[in-house]
Amino acid sequence: MDDDDISQIREALLQTVDADPAAAREAVTEFGWDELLADQEDIAVATLLPIWGRSLAHGSLLTPVMLCAGGVDSPTTTRIVLPRISSSVVPGRYDGERVVVDGVLSAGDGPILVPAASDGDIVFAVCETPELPTGDPLGPTAGWTRLTGTFTVTEQLSPSGHTPSQAWPLMVAAGRRALTYELLGASRAMLDMTVEHVTSRQQFGQALGSFQAVKHQLADVHLWIEVAQLAADAAWEDRGEASAALAKAAGTRASATARKVCQQLLGGMGFTWEHDFHRYLRRALTLEPLLGGSVDLHRELGAALRVGSVSPALAPL
Repeated sequence: MDDDDISQIREALLQTVDADPAAAREAVTEFGWDELLADQEDIAVATLLPIWGRSLAHGSLLTPVMLCAGGVDSPTTTRIVLPRISSSVVPGRYDGERVVVDGVLSAGDGPILVPAASDGDIVFAVCETPELPTGDPLGPTAGWTRLTGTFTVTEQLSPSGHTPSQAWPLMVAAGRRALTYELLGASRAMLDMTVEHVTSRQQFGQALGSFQAVKHQLADVHLWIEVAQLAADAAWEDRGEASAALAKAAGTRASATARKVCQQLLGGMGFTWEHDFHRYLRRALTLEPLLGGSVDLHRELGAALRVGSVSPALAPL
């Protein structure tokens, strides 16, 4: 595809999601996004996930992205259980008939797919729809919730072309790339609403945005968003674990900088339920620790650098 084709896809997806963010998952399926994901993963993820974050679309796209990357074929209603917050270790422990789960699950119906440890190996265990805990989920619109308990396994799935142990790192890397793009969408939305606020708000007869301290803080947000964008786009070059971890670390840094700076510059408005900022804040706080937070990712990249499994050229980034 050339740039014009990609722009047209992006615009069409934007209109599709913005039409009804609450029903966006069904809409993009009808659009043919799942087929695009299977054919050209980079274009599918890089076009839709930023829109997903900016529009605060309901639900999550991590399941199709991760299953596609791992070559795991399962019904569209299946939801993958992610590792517990700030971890990338498989969320389950398999004993032959049951799986003990400690992880995070997105909202929805249908069976769950649990990546689980089993005698030093990994299995992909399918379990029936769990009874989810009541109460406020981790992210109200994204619908993430903590899932713990023991569940009966109905079947195991085998990835195409990989063993489960080979597929899992590919799935984690794909999930991290997707999360980076979604965080970028949310971060740009926070920056845009803050720029609009400081441009229109007056203090001492001048727009807030005219003060140097305000400009510097917004410049920091813009800088980290651009760094994360470059890291996310570069991660497609090798589609490796280290580049995906680096992109997710940069995306988390951009998101954390945006939510802290923008809330401060929005002032009292940024703390009210009437303003949309809190919705992006909660989405960012939910996504940042999924598949590893900043500390975990930095530790992972540092360990890889020490043993020489990644290029030192990554270090300056």
